[in-house]
Amino acid sequence: MIDGGVSNDMGGTVHGVLVQAGRVDQVVLPSAPEAAVVPRQLPAAVPDFCGRDAHVAALDALRAEVERDAGGGALVVALGGSAGVGKSTLAVWWAHRVQDHFPGGTLFVNLRGYGPSAPLPPQVVLTDFLTSLGVAERRVPEGVEAQGALFRSLVAARRMLVVLDNAGSAEQVRPLLPGAAGSLALVTSRGALSELVVLEAIRRVAVNVFETVDAVRLVEGVVGRARTAAEPDAVGELVGVCAGLPLAVRVAATRVASRPFLSVADVVEEIREEQRGLIGVEGAWRGLGGVRSVFDWSYTRLDAVHARVFRLVGLHPVPEFGVHAVAALAALDLRSATRVLEELAEQHLVEPVARRRYRVHDLLHDYAAYRADLDETPAAREEAVTRLAEWYAGVAVAADRWLFPQARSVPVPVEARGVSALVPDREQAVGWLRRERTVLSAVQRMAVERDLYPVVVALGVASRHLWSGPRAWWSEGVEAVSRGVDAAVGSGDVPAEVLLRDLKGHSHRGEGEFEAAEAEYRAVQRAAERSGNPDWHQWALSGLAILRRDQGHLEEADGFYRASWEIAVRVGDEVEEAMVLGNLSLVAAARDRFDEALDYAQRAWEWRSRNGDVLTIAYGRHQLATAWQGLGDHHTAMGLWEQVAETYTAHEDRRADLAMALEAMAGSLAATSRPDAAVDGLRRVAGILSDLGDPRAGQLLHRADELSSH
Repeated sequence: MIDGGVSNDMGGTVHGVLVQAGRVDQVVLPSAPEAAVVPRQLPAAVPDFCGRDAHVAALDALRAEVERDAGGGALVVALGGSAGVGKSTLAVWWAHRVQDHFPGGTLFVNLRGYGPSAPLPPQVVLTDFLTSLGVAERRVPEGVEAQGALFRSLVAARRMLVVLDNAGSAEQVRPLLPGAAGSLALVTSRGALSELVVLEAIRRVAVNVFETVDAVRLVEGVVGRARTAAEPDAVGELVGVCAGLPLAVRVAATRVASRPFLSVADVVEEIREEQRGLIGVEGAWRGLGGVRSVFDWSYTRLDAVHARVFRLVGLHPVPEFGVHAVAALAALDLRSATRVLEELAEQHLVEPVARRRYRVHDLLHDYAAYRADLDETPAAREEAVTRLAEWYAGVAVAADRWLFPQARSVPVPVEARGVSALVPDREQAVGWLRRERTVLSAVQRMAVERDLYPVVVALGVASRHLWSGPRAWWSEGVEAVSRGVDAAVGSGDVPAEVLLRDLKGHSHRGEGEFEAAEAEYRAVQRAAERSGNPDWHQWALSGLAILRRDQGHLEEADGFYRASWEIAVRVGDEVEEAMVLGNLSLVAAARDRFDEALDYAQRAWEWRSRNGDVLTIAYGRHQLATAWQGLGDHHTAMGLWEQVAETYTAHEDRRADLAMALEAMAGSLAATSRPDAAVDGLRRVAGILSDLGDPRAGQLLHRADELSSH
């Protein structure tokens, strides 16, 4: 455990290290709840699924083939077809039907291959898949190749169903495919995925528009048998004007069901009027004139409030969102936004997926954006997007403050509404940041395009939580911080630039990119010299100190820490002074100067013992124990470490610190002729490190075995 080290008020997380208010504390943020041993991730299937008998039979035959084939690899099936044809509906419904045949579990992801936001990168998906399969976040490897190899290894021991919805390209899909026989991957895509077909020998099942009889059955399920039977010809015409596309049929039938005072024939004529007025269907809507006319007809019959919320949803960067975000986007109170979304869900224009959370079909998302372009002025669109971006920035900064309460942050453009409900405590803050991780990235990119510099900066700072997650997230954090630096430079915001450069330096250091880290710390140092700002000077010195410590240059690290400490004394910052003294204690102990280490630790303890925070006190006891152990007073050291271990055991997110304390205590146990207790301690440490994915676990087991053999 390193306490102190980076003297800044901004904070940052790199390689499991919390950089906060002049210190670097080993920390593990609370992990997202691990999935059950057998994950079942499918979204809800539509209750009135009908038709597709031939497709279901083909898929059933392929599933049976999986069970018969004991050799070879996993079977990959691609459902291909145009937008709105019902590929996802079929995939989810069939997957629910057969997932009991795959005892290893069911994984599902919307790859967002087609939509306004960037497609999900394979490493983001693999990280989520691996944690769903029980891999601790710290054990998720970095890089797509390593992640894919681990994923295939885990799936090889199970029979799994993997549903990859809305794939955009073969490159996006290939790393996500299971490799061993017994598993099946079901991929849906508007594209042909020709390269995947050639290289992976996948089976293709074409999904076309509904047969008339199946479309009529869908209308019957929505409108009712009696009404359908009363107007069979009109129902057939309704299917025709919808071009047989299930999405259009469902939307139209839902509107028919809500208008019992009109005949089906009247509704058909209304849609035809829309079609007659449809001119120049281009771009993404080429070949989809029929479905767009149905959307037009349904949209124009919404009242003004519902129509406005629907079209503004098209401006949200991804097709899934919470009600709080929509309230910000449309400038509505939460109750009104909820009511409107629920009514839009009744019309099948949005779909509820969780409490106060919704998603919209990609095609409807595109259509909503199209209507926003038509029906909102450019100024109104920009105002809505700005409200949305500022709201996300506000909540992200509020969540960040829960995680890093003593860290230097940035002001947010506006006060985000609903923060107290979304992030009322640290646990909820962690959950929100992780749940909205990819959304925040999309929002920041959207803010960059619109020169919303305060939003870009705020989201860059709030990205520091990513370094306490899997290594696969770290590159996302570097990108977010880099965008923040560029925004700060572009807007001339020097304090924000310094803050973000300091954080960027810590991120590079955590990655082992020492030259890049030093460049950032030196940039902070130059800014401090130009401005005379003592805080910035201290950030630079402490950053360089921890960098030199990581490089093994302990004498230089000591010098930088001393210079940082002198500034803290001069400006009267007691907190910073205590943190740097703690760092000096640990560096002195690493240099075998244990008298110095004890002196520094005792001076830091004067503040720590008054602080009252149990973790802060534990850090101080650890520093004192390290010094006493070096001086040969093992009984005092063990007494302190027992208290430290008790504190860390009570905090699940301090397992790395617990392992460090137990390992150090094992040394004192062995030195006081208690080898059995030392062996037990080392084996316990090895178990913790193994769970955390630390390669030192094997070394600790080897040490335990050697000690037990003597």
